[in-house]
Amino acid sequence: MKKIIYSLAFLITCCTTNAIHAQSKATFYTTMGNFVVDLYDTLQPITTGNFKTLVNAKFYDGIIFHRVINNFMIQGGDPTGTGSGGPGYTIMDEFDPATSNVQKAIAMANSGPNTGGSQFFINLVNNTYLNPNHPVFGMVSSNFTVVQSIGNVATNANDKPLTDVTMDSIRITTAPLAINDKQQADKLLFELYPNPISSQTRIHIQSTSTQTIELSILSPYGSTLYSAPKQLQQGFNAISFHDLNLPHLAAGVYFIVVKDKTSAYQHKITIQ
Repeated sequence: MKKIIYSLAFLITCCTTNAIHAQSKATFYTTMGNFVVDLYDTLQPITTGNFKTLVNAKFYDGIIFHRVINNFMIQGGDPTGTGSGGPGYTIMDEFDPATSNVQKAIAMANSGPNTGGSQFFINLVNNTYLNPNHPVFGMVSSNFTVVQSIGNVATNANDKPLTDVTMDSIRITTAPLAINDKQQADKLLFELYPNPISSQTRIHIQSTSTQTIELSILSPYGSTLYSAPKQLQQGFNAISFHDLNLPHLAAGVYFIVVKDKTSAYQHKITIQ
């Protein structure tokens, strides 16, 4: 048992380090300036995956920050601009002890457990008392002064800005690679969505070369439930989760791991 625990701890440490290099970034283009958010693809795959899906569908284009409270937070993501709208569905909450509602963190707005959808807020100050209720899925990494400027706008009695602050668009990008950093450039870019797993879930892997990788599914305790080699072509590769011919997996949390010759890359997945 100790060997399993130590092996899992080592694997998670390695994979978390590698996942940082493949972390997604979202650039917010607003009427008051632009800022960048680093997304927690690995730590919060359900919440981040939902946000990225909405971004890629251009759901947020033209939506306002409808609730602004100085020294607290700015909130947006409601297509109606009233605070009661959403995407037409809800997602389950997920919480990771490595995340917290500290200053600069972006988190899900909701009306109770498992009611998140498209609305989010960005913490202007440390609001850690919100941790049990609002999942954090990223952190502002550039131009936080823009977020603070939005937090300083004049508002009415309902905390709505008197002059609309609009998200012209949000777009997903990745961190630029240093040209002379070959070790960084050789790393796989690995993501999976939608998550929780469905028949439409795809595993996307960007590879700098043709190679064979090992794809595995682990239980929360580190035991291997599935493992098989997969051939990657240079460039973009899409693998259907449904076509992996996995053994039956009960509802719960698992880890999907991709290993190449030098590194391991991990995502937490949920099966409902």
